[in-house]
Amino acid sequence: MSEIFSFDSAGIDPDEAFAQYRDLYASGADVERLPTPFFARVRSWRLDRTLLFSREYGGIRHQRRDRVVRDGFDHFVLHHVLDGELLGGPAGRSIPVRPGETLVLDTREPMESGAASVRLVTVSLARETMLAAIGATDDLHGHHIGRREGALLASLLRELVEQAAHLSPGSHAVVTRTLVDLLSLAIHPAGGPGRSDFYRQERVRREAVRCAIEAHITDADLSVQHIVGLTGISRAGLYRLLEPQGGVARFIQLCRLQHLRARLDDRAYDGRSLAELAPLSGLSGESHAGRLFKQFFSVSPGMYRVASIRGSQSPSVEAMSRRWDSCLYELR
Repeated sequence: MSEIFSFDSAGIDPDEAFAQYRDLYASGADVERLPTPFFARVRSWRLDRTLLFSREYGGIRHQRRDRVVRDGFDHFVLHHVLDGELLGGPAGRSIPVRPGETLVLDTREPMESGAASVRLVTVSLARETMLAAIGATDDLHGHHIGRREGALLASLLRELVEQAAHLSPGSHAVVTRTLVDLLSLAIHPAGGPGRSDFYRQERVRREAVRCAIEAHITDADLSVQHIVGLTGISRAGLYRLLEPQGGVARFIQLCRLQHLRARLDDRAYDGRSLAELAPLSGLSGESHAGRLFKQFFSVSPGMYRVASIRGSQSPSVEAMSRRWDSCLYELR
C-alpha cells in the first residue's frame, strides 16, 4: 500500500508542532487547540479511491463549516476509536465515540471532531464506495456504529493499519470489496437493501474494466471496443457504467494517470524523465501527460515528484500536504 505521509509531534516545540499540524490539515479542515496538551501522530496510506489513517492526537478539534461549500469535497469519513474518546458529529451536535465504536461523517455537510486524547483509525471513502455498501447515503451523516454491530468492521480496520505497509497494489481491490461488505453489515445488521446490491455489482464491473485497462496500459490506442472484448460488457453497458466517472475516455485517462503517479512515487524511476515515463502509461507525450495530471490531481507531475522525493528523504509539511491534496482530489 502506498504511504502518503507520516507526522509526529514528538520532540517538536508544542506551538510549532501545532502550527505544522494545522498547516498539514489546512486543505480539509480548520484545526483549533483545546485546553488539554497538544500531541499528534499520524500515518496514512492510499488504496483504490480510499485513504487509510492511523492517528493518535489530543488537545485539538477539527471543524468543517464554511469550507464545505467552497472546497467541493464529496466523500465519507469513518472514525473508528481504538482508545480514549472522540467527540464528533455534525457541527454543533457532537456525540462521544468510545473504543470499539465508529462514527460516519459526510464531507458535504458541516462537521466537527476532537479529543483530549484518542487513538483511532480513520478511513476516507469515495461516495461510490458508500453507495456500494449502503445503497443510499442521505441519512448517514453522524451515523454511529456500536461495538457489537461493528465488530467485524473494527477487526478489519485494526488489521489494515498493521498490514498497510505490506499490502501490494494487487490486493487493494480485495481489501476495498471486503471493507464494503463489512461496512454494509455494520450499518444494516439484518441485511442491506437491494439497491446496495446493485451498486456493489456496478463496483465489481468497474474493477473488471480497470483491470483490463491496467493490463494494456501501454497501448495508447486502447479503445472502447477493446475493453468490450476484454470484459464482455456491452458497449452501451460500458458507457452507462462509467458515466458517473465522466465517461469511458476519462476513466481510461484516470487509470493511465494513476499508473504514472505510481511511477513518480517509485524511487527506481527517479532517473527517468516525464517524457520517458508518459509512454509507459499510454500517454502520448510529456506535455499531454503534464496537462492531464494537473487537471486530475491539482498538482503538476514535477511538483508531485519533488514532494514524493522530499517525503521519502526529509519530510516537510509542504511536501506532505501536496501529496495528501492530490489524494483527496481523487476522491471527489
